[in-house]
Amino acid sequence: MKALGIAFSARRIGNCLNCIEYVLTKLKEQGFAIEVINAYNLEIKPCSHCNYECFAKELRDKKEECPIRDDVPKIYAKMKEADIIVLAVPTYGGKAASLYCAFTERGQGIFESYEEFKNTILDKIIASIVIGNIPAGGDLAYHTVILDHKDCKYPLQSVLLQADEYGKGSIYGNLMEDERVRDRLDNLVKSILKDWKRKR
Repeated sequence: MKALGIAFSARRIGNCLNCIEYVLTKLKEQGFAIEVINAYNLEIKPCSHCNYECFAKELRDKKEECPIRDDVPKIYAKMKEADIIVLAVPTYGGKAASLYCAFTERGQGIFESYEEFKNTILDKIIASIVIGNIPAGGDLAYHTVILDHKDCKYPLQSVLLQADEYGKGSIYGNLMEDERVRDRLDNLVKSILKDWKRKR
């Protein structure tokens, strides 16, 4: 049993990483091997400067490799190995963080088809933690992440954390200090474990 957490924040330590580590610690207490991936430490490039190699089969009747060289394939490889995946996504500029968006769009260059993506990633138990105030676009980021996982075999377990709700500012990275935030993440863990029992 393995649980993987991925923090898509542009900074090394903040709300995303703290929330991921909290949730994974709770899963570890339930017997899961855990691993945390911090996007801050990796190179994640968006789709760019290519010739639609991911559509080469349709366009040129042959298979071609994505020309972008970065850490995205390694992250997807880790996701394939996991039973449970927890994503933490901050809101930047009224949208889901660009590191997350770049990562998701690159999936079409990793998998040969959407069916392969569904069968290798979306058949897992996936949860998301989106951090952002609704007036600053947190709701848009939240729904972006939900729509990205609309075809999950198990319904995406998700939570939107608004720093304003807890009298805090998102940029200070101190959401985990509030017991109410920890309670919400505890409930997220319970939902994840409920799906895990159902899957088994």
